[in-house]
Amino acid sequence: ARTFKRKTLVKMINWTAALLTGVACFGGYLIVLVKKINSHRKAEEKIKRARNRRDESLQRAEQAVLWYKESHPTTDSALILTLSLSELTQQLNKGLLSPEDVLYSYMEKTLAVNKKLNCCTEVLLESLDQLKTVGSNKDGLLYGVPVSIKENLAFKVLQRLYLWRFIWWEGLSSGGAPCLV
Repeated sequence: ARTFKRKTLVKMINWTAALLTGVACFGGYLIVLVKKINSHRKAEEKIKRARNRRDESLQRAEQAVLWYKESHPTTDSALILTLSLSELTQQLNKGLLSPEDVLYSYMEKTLAVNKKLNCCTEVLLESLDQLKTVGSNKDGLLYGVPVSIKENLAFKVLQRLYLWRFIWWEGLSSGGAPCLV
């Protein structure tokens, strides 16, 4: 009778241990799942904030271009866009073109290309403020020439890439990560 009780007790202990192990594994799975869901939500929030920031920037740029075109109807954007860099700098230095005409012409072209290709993340409207002081510094090599910056952002590949969506993942280490342009 004692061996029977001992065997029964051992079986109960084994079943209890197995049950507790299963519960612990399931609990760990739930914790990982909740963390993954929260991480996904945070990523979606960052994407939404970045998209809103980009959309606002592009809308303000479009409004600025429309305002400039209405107030300066004689500006020949097509001609400005055909000039080479050396021709553009020469005409700017000689005063034949104004930095404002050049900036707004290139901004208009940038917005048109973005509508077709969705290639801009932001238009830096601080350049409009810089126009106010650019006339006092005509000595620079690129006086009045708008500059477009293409950033090479390195980031770790996420386990789930959003189809054709590349985001700048704030706070993510880029050590050994591939580079997207």
